[in-house]
Amino acid sequence: MVLLRLFLIVLFGFSFIQGQPFEDIESRLQDRLYRDVDVAIIISDLSRSNSLYKVQPHLDFIPASLTKLFLTGTCLDYLSTSYRFKTKVYLDKEDIPSLYVKGEGDPNQTREQFILIAKALKKKNIGVLKSIILDASKIQMDANLYGNSARYYYALGGALNFNYNQIRLMVNEDQKQLTVSPESSFVDLDIRSLRYLSSKKRGFPKISLHQRPGFDKYIIRGAVSKQDEMYTNLNLRVSRPTHFYASMLKQVLLDHDIRVIEPLSFERFYNKKKKRLLTLTSLPLFNYLEDMNQDSSNMIASSILKVLGKLKYGEPGTQRKGLLLMDQFMHKRLDVQTDMFKFKDGSGLSSYNRITADHVSRFLTYFKKKYPESIKTMFVDIKQSSDYDDMEVPEHYDIYVKSGTLSNLGVNNLAGYVNDSRIGKSYSFVILTKYRDNKEPAYKGTLSNPLLQQILASIQKMSLN
Repeated sequence: MVLLRLFLIVLFGFSFIQGQPFEDIESRLQDRLYRDVDVAIIISDLSRSNSLYKVQPHLDFIPASLTKLFLTGTCLDYLSTSYRFKTKVYLDKEDIPSLYVKGEGDPNQTREQFILIAKALKKKNIGVLKSIILDASKIQMDANLYGNSARYYYALGGALNFNYNQIRLMVNEDQKQLTVSPESSFVDLDIRSLRYLSSKKRGFPKISLHQRPGFDKYIIRGAVSKQDEMYTNLNLRVSRPTHFYASMLKQVLLDHDIRVIEPLSFERFYNKKKKRLLTLTSLPLFNYLEDMNQDSSNMIASSILKVLGKLKYGEPGTQRKGLLLMDQFMHKRLDVQTDMFKFKDGSGLSSYNRITADHVSRFLTYFKKKYPESIKTMFVDIKQSSDYDDMEVPEHYDIYVKSGTLSNLGVNNLAGYVNDSRIGKSYSFVILTKYRDNKEPAYKGTLSNPLLQQILASIQKMSLN
């Protein structure tokens, strides 16, 4: 064992407290599973503010969705959790008025909010509108970097967003049909030759997204089943969020017998000679941050990052402006020099993001001290998640985690907290892993979960000593 430890120190940069029971982790890292994998690990005792075990703490890794933790810290540092997005709606003073909507970057406006617009118009006895003018100039629209991919986690964000700019397909096995939610004239399905399987199988259908004048076409081939719906295979993004927003708003108005005479317009407008009809107010920012982390929503992350940039540096809100704030957070709150990390987005989709296990560990310590009450909402309780069903967890342990996976790049990360209620101690842990040379995909939990299991065993042994 002494020779093994010397070998690991030289090869992997291990550091541990002499006599502490971390042999399980050291042995696990010799498994064939990790033969072509770069690994960084830090385990810290938060009650003593010291590290118990380190493996390559300063090696650069792609953080994937762990990036959202740093965005969360930036957001809480700069804004109140009660902050709300306010979308202002106006009417002009013409005989047949036009409706004006000025987008502020709310990630998720809803049908219920559109119904409020319809009711406000009805209250003024307005049944006909000349046009609807939508101003999306305050927040820069995300660039489409993902071609014809329809996957929901590539949903784009802008100033005007409806239903997180996503749709969901639902399978009717008996009638062999796909239905769309929310129902929308903006969506057209091409399902020629699509086969419907029993719910015992997954079809893994191939779905591509194509822009057409006035609508999105989804070409769906192969086979589909109810299981595809359950596993979010049928949650899809739209290609043009502002147009989707406009089509849904127009449909809700028509449902309430309010006609629009002329085509909708997408342009910047000024408030002069217009009267406020109402303001659509979002849920508190805290709710969005919770959803962003619990569901790992890239669209929410992108939207919030740009809104932060607008609030700090002025219109329009852009990714670049938001990233400046994240850089400031890293430097001022975590004491990390700006040349020691790299963020290219706020969601973690970028393969150019770089952090170290030490950076994540610093964040976990900071977050525990500053926002201890938010751990249960911003992190996932593994006892409540099916992703960790195979994990053996002592009854007196409460474990909250945030994962970060980019399967196609071989990236599989996990970080979080272990609370031992029996002895009243808290620990943080960081696991960063990546296949070398992108040789293999790394699906969620493939590399990180076995290491977390060994970390739990090591902490348990240590508490018994």
